[in-house]
Order: sequence, then structure tokens, then C-alpha cells
Amino acid sequence: MKTQRGAAMVEFALIALLFFMILFGIIEFGRAFFTYNTLVEATRRGARVAAVCPVSAAGQTMVQQATIFDGAPGDSQTTGLLGLTTADVQVTYWKSDGTQADTTTPNSATYDSIAFVRVQILSLNSLNNIRLLIPGVSVAFPVPTIATTLPSESLGRISPVNPSTGSPTRCCYGVCT
Repeated sequence: MKTQRGAAMVEFALIALLFFMILFGIIEFGRAFFTYNTLVEATRRGARVAAVCPVSAAGQTMVQQATIFDGAPGDSQTTGLLGLTTADVQVTYWKSDGTQADTTTPNSATYDSIAFVRVQILSLNSLNNIRLLIPGVSVAFPVPTIATTLPSESLGRISPVNPSTGSPTRCCYGVCT
């Protein structure tokens, strides 16, 4: 019987090592999936804002801030979700034929030609790879391109023509131009 002393402790140590590696692996895969899902939700949120905000520099800033879950416009916060900044977010507008719309000088013809809006996260800073923290295992998954494309909606237009100025009225979250 004396030769069996401590055998249970050795067996427990071997099984516990395997058990905890599997447990931490499950937790880390869940964390990686949560991070990816959060980034997808961020682009979806930005695309939704882009579909209803005007095609302008101020409108694109609102879209970028909404994408990174930044504070209110004018907030001093420079980074948002997962360390992303507004420079990491690209907003593009597409025509129905699949070509990119020229939005350098938006006018009524530009607005009428836009069929889709697309929001894409360009750079994930340190998140170009999601590194799993599993003891004894070094695993990193590359993050694929994360973008959301939605049909354009009002693009900030309340009415086709503003009676006071004779030009289209465009609003986004209460800010009208």
C-alpha cells in the first residue's frame, strides 16, 4: 500500500491540466467570437447611421463616431471600441450598378444616384490577429475584413425641397443643413 501513496495526486494533476486547458480554450474561443461579433455589430450600426445621415463631412464624422461607439459629437474622447479611432472607419457610397458614387461635392443628383452605403473597419490596430490566451498553446486567428453594406434610405432628406431655401433639407439626429 505504501507504493500507491500520492498516485491520486499525480492522476489529479494530469487530468486537471487537460481539464483546465480545455476550459480556458472554451472561454478564449468565446471571447474571440464575442470580439468578432462586436466588430460586426459596430459596422452594422455605422451603416445604419450612414443610411439616414447626409452625405457630408459632418455626416461621415457622425457615422465614424457611431461605428466606434464614441461619445456624443464634439466629445473629447478620441478612441472608442477596442481602441479604434474614427480614422480606422471608412464610409463609402455606392450606385446601383456597383460603382462608387462621387461624394466630393454632393448635390441632388448625387443623392439620387446613391443606392447603398458601406461602412468598413480598415485597421484593427493590435487586433489584426486575435490571440487566444490558452495555457501552453499559442494560437492566433487573423481577423477577416469587417464591413456592412445596407441600402440607402433617406440619406438625411426630410423633404425633397426646403420651402425656405429651395434646396433639399438634410437632417441627421436633429442636425439639419
